[in-house]
Parts: sequence; C-alpha cells; structure tokens
Amino acid sequence: MVESQYKAVNSEVYERLIDRLSVALDSAKTAAQLRNERPDELELRGLSRAELALINVYLNRIGREADERLQGSSNEQQTPHKAQVIWLKDRVKGK
Repeated sequence: MVESQYKAVNSEVYERLIDRLSVALDSAKTAAQLRNERPDELELRGLSRAELALINVYLNRIGREADERLQGSSNEQQTPHKAQVIWLKDRVKGK
C-alpha cells in the first residue's frame, strides 16, 4: 500500500514538472514569435522540493553519462562544444 502511494506521489511530481516545463517552453516560443527573440534560458520559480530533487537527479545522471562519453571518446580527437550550463543545484545553494 505504501509503495503504491509512493508511486502515485512520484507520478504526480512528474506530471506537475512536465506541465510547468510545457508552460515555460510555450512562453519562450511565444516570445520568439512575437518579439523575434530567443531566450537563452528558462526560469522556473517556486519549484517544490520534490520537483527540484527530480531535476537534480536528472542533471546528475546526464552529467555522469556525458563524462562517460567523454572518457570513452578521449581517444578520438574532437573539438569540444562550448555551452553555457547553469546547474539548478548551484543556484539553490546560493540562496
């Protein structure tokens, strides 16, 4: 019973986060269409602890996967891509 409640709560967190991301992406798309500008980042305010934890788990996982790919391809000579990444966990710690 407790496990099924945990799954229900966990799926609700996913749903809320997906809805919030969808709204943020829609507003960015609207800004691009109306003002002919593309925002460099999306801002999500008022995230719950569960939503923030979910994002942190995801970012940590893709960070580890990227590190593994870089280590695996270190034998190949590729030019690194430059990107600006803002980690949410760093912003939260700064509060």
